[in-house]
Amino acid sequence: MKFGESFVEQLKTSIDIVHVVQGYVRLRKSGSSFLGICPFHQEKTPSFHVRQSPAYYYCFGCGAKGDAISFVQNIERISFPETVKLLAERYGIPLPKSESTPEADQAARERQVLLEIHERAAEIFRAQLTGGGEGRQALSYLKERGLSDRTIEKFGLGYAPGFSDNLVRRLSGQFSTELLIKSGLIQTGDSGRNFDRFRRRIMFPIRKESGKIVAFGGRIFGDGQPKYLNSPETPIYSKSGLLYALDAARDSVRRKGFAILVEGYMDCIALHQAGIENVVASCGTSLTEPQARLLARFSDRVVVNFDPDTAGSAATLRSLDVFLEQGFNIRVLALPGGDDPDAFVKRHGAEAYSELLEKAPAYFDYLLQKSRQENDFKTVEGKVQAVNQILPYLAKISNRMERVEQTKRVAEFFGFEETIIRDELKKTVSSKQEKLEISRSQIRSKLTASEKHLLKAILDNSQTAREVIEQLSASEDYRGLDSESIFRQAIALFREEGRIEPGRLLEKLDRDRDKDFVNQALFSELDMEQAVQCMEGLRRQKAKLEIDQLQKEIRQAEISQDLELLASLHLRKLALKRSVAL
Repeated sequence: MKFGESFVEQLKTSIDIVHVVQGYVRLRKSGSSFLGICPFHQEKTPSFHVRQSPAYYYCFGCGAKGDAISFVQNIERISFPETVKLLAERYGIPLPKSESTPEADQAARERQVLLEIHERAAEIFRAQLTGGGEGRQALSYLKERGLSDRTIEKFGLGYAPGFSDNLVRRLSGQFSTELLIKSGLIQTGDSGRNFDRFRRRIMFPIRKESGKIVAFGGRIFGDGQPKYLNSPETPIYSKSGLLYALDAARDSVRRKGFAILVEGYMDCIALHQAGIENVVASCGTSLTEPQARLLARFSDRVVVNFDPDTAGSAATLRSLDVFLEQGFNIRVLALPGGDDPDAFVKRHGAEAYSELLEKAPAYFDYLLQKSRQENDFKTVEGKVQAVNQILPYLAKISNRMERVEQTKRVAEFFGFEETIIRDELKKTVSSKQEKLEISRSQIRSKLTASEKHLLKAILDNSQTAREVIEQLSASEDYRGLDSESIFRQAIALFREEGRIEPGRLLEKLDRDRDKDFVNQALFSELDMEQAVQCMEGLRRQKAKLEIDQLQKEIRQAEISQDLELLASLHLRKLALKRSVAL
């Protein structure tokens, strides 16, 4: 398809470049031009300028420049003729007859018919929600779920009855069988008979951000699998490129400056009904880069609010990966009590949800707390494992200053040297290393006097060894110390053999560092009066480690404004201080 220069120039003068760009990028007036975040590279500070006269755009960050046609061509990643045609159709400018091809015209007519098929199917589904026995039962179910008539109408909910040829009979006289099958609403069985894809399902129309219906999601009504069934990919629908309810949420997202991403249709609809309208859902799929880029046209700030179960937690982490790579400002809302957004807003109301939304922690605070919950911070190994969970997210932070700041936070939170983490992150740049991981051997440490003297005492004196082993077994005051694995092996060895021979203990130790610690203790001088004080020193050392960790948790609770947790942490810290008179 080719277009003459005269038509292209006519198109350029007929459209407003600012209006075109605002369909993809949030712009604000800045002097004689408009300013926004460049959609062609990752940036935090706006450097993307658009002028109405002369009509062009220019990014001072990456050098991207051009007119309205080149902007849409680059952002949609389509050919020049496709871009001209898209803009002409979008702004109601007729294409010259001589400048279209039969193939292009056929494809355009086909897409238009597919849209008409979906609109007609939506009308049928809506009518069947109130027009038959099955439909009325489905409507009662939706009412029991708390949906109002207004909400049901707003989202165009409907019902597909259980018999197999509902749409086949109703649509076959209006549209060709070929296009009905291509729409994904009709399927052909092994016998060659056509039947409906959606049967005995509550129907959720899926719309483009423009509001046009391009697909459906269907929830089974009653028993059956799968619970949710979506339309297949078609010429008008790509599930990885759409966000559910973006057409209803887009204005609110722009107005409030951020979006809320939830997992399911019902979560999304329930929040809209409660008056929280800047909410979209990911259409039952893991978040994709095209979906993130689509959302970025309206805001680069997002709160991820997925279900708190294991699957939801995993989906949250996957979404963080995608949003970080697209340069989003991300917060994470994990609702208390195991509730999903639908259940929470019904039980506690929109005001309670909004309060939690306002306090939702930044994604990095969420990651730190999650790592603390999933790993044993009383051991160095547990901390190493937790840090390795965080490293990939550190590496994905595109803003250098933010990455430096978060690296400091991680080092402080885990009590590791910042250089260890920084050096590991450098590998992604210097050697393109994909897997980031620090090892236990990289954690530099040394024995305290109490640890060294206590080891010396149990290695030199069998009677002392018995007393120390009994106390350590009961108190586990060695947990979280650099010498933890040594004392564990010493306790096991004493239980097996009734004594602790230095040679036998060294045989049981795997790490060279632990063997060095034992040798340090063996060749140190020990006053037996000091040995008596070692257990108390060890207890105080463990308490200090716990107090340091509590202080870090207190800082996190202050950031998230969790007053109940904050009070509990302060009480625990006070009790520990009193127990050792710190």
